[in-house]
Amino acid sequence: MEHHLYLCPKDSRELKRHLSFRDYLRKHPEAVKEYSEIKLEAAKLYPHDIDAYINHKSRVIEKIYKEIGLE
Repeated sequence: MEHHLYLCPKDSRELKRHLSFRDYLRKHPEAVKEYSEIKLEAAKLYPHDIDAYINHKSRVIEKIYKEIGLE
């Protein structure tokens, strides 16, 4: 897959979740490193399986959500 496009309505809860995640990463370089590494690993392991790719990186995402308070 060359691209994966994901859209959220402007005032949606999901968009707020994504923006909180982005803002957290902007303030925590160690989390950026960990998230980048797991994304690269997932891309190598599952280049043609978006569901497995997402599942592989979910541990790190859930950890960050917990830090943000979005459990």
